[in-house]
Amino acid sequence: MNNLTRYSMLLAMPFLLSSCSSKLFSKKKKSKQESAVVATKDTAAKAPAPVVTGAPVATPAPTPLTDLLMPLWNKRIPYKTFSGKAKVSFEGPDGTADFSANFRIAKDSIVWVHITALGGLYPVARMVVTRDSFFMVNYKDKEKTLISLSDVARILPVPVKFSQLQNLFVGDPLADGRLTTAEAKDSSWQLHTEDETYLQDLSYLKSDSTIAITNLRTKAANGPTALIDYRYYEVVSDRKVSTGRTVHLQNGVKTYTIDMELQNTEFDKTLEFPLTIPANYTLKN
Repeated sequence: MNNLTRYSMLLAMPFLLSSCSSKLFSKKKKSKQESAVVATKDTAAKAPAPVVTGAPVATPAPTPLTDLLMPLWNKRIPYKTFSGKAKVSFEGPDGTADFSANFRIAKDSIVWVHITALGGLYPVARMVVTRDSFFMVNYKDKEKTLISLSDVARILPVPVKFSQLQNLFVGDPLADGRLTTAEAKDSSWQLHTEDETYLQDLSYLKSDSTIAITNLRTKAANGPTALIDYRYYEVVSDRKVSTGRTVHLQNGVKTYTIDMELQNTEFDKTLEFPLTIPANYTLKN
């Protein structure tokens, strides 16, 4: 089957999915053991599983603990550029795939991704995402896509915001918004935030203030939900970065799992963002 699914740069809320050849996918599903998320955090640090929202959720009143943990919520990884390579295992309704994604990010400006398969020998797609535009070259089908970012929901499992895309790679909270309430657990802080679209639950480990789990869901009833597990923190240029991520996305009855392993990450290097589009490629709207 051609165009079996579309790659996610993460979150099929933010992992951009490009068209791909059936040669890169297997209809064989992973075993339960293979699909299980590695239990690297204690159970007290875990956030609730994604919930399909029904009635509107009332915003709780702030508490003294909320004010105390405001600096933790406001903390973000400082950077001008971020780059590296992500080894990705993807599983969706139509099958599974393993691929690599070299990425380059200029904060709040550009996200560049080059996707390959078969150990880097098979170029699949190249994408450049700006705050308002989405550009993609599909090498296998000799197609090009040039659309506004607001229209990306037509080719992805769920809508995507630029900030969510870059935050997914860097490891910052996916959604911004305001901190509404906070709770203290045995080994973690549980923070609850919201913006105009999303409700977000985050679990920070008390031991080092790193994010362990993020649970994101839409305020709209029956909207998509995402659960992200962060692991394998490493210090890169004096910044603590999670180099292992597992994303579980549910959109209606369809579920997607994206497992990422970041390699060769670098901050604040001078980067280029090349995107050459062959003239004979078909424009896909």
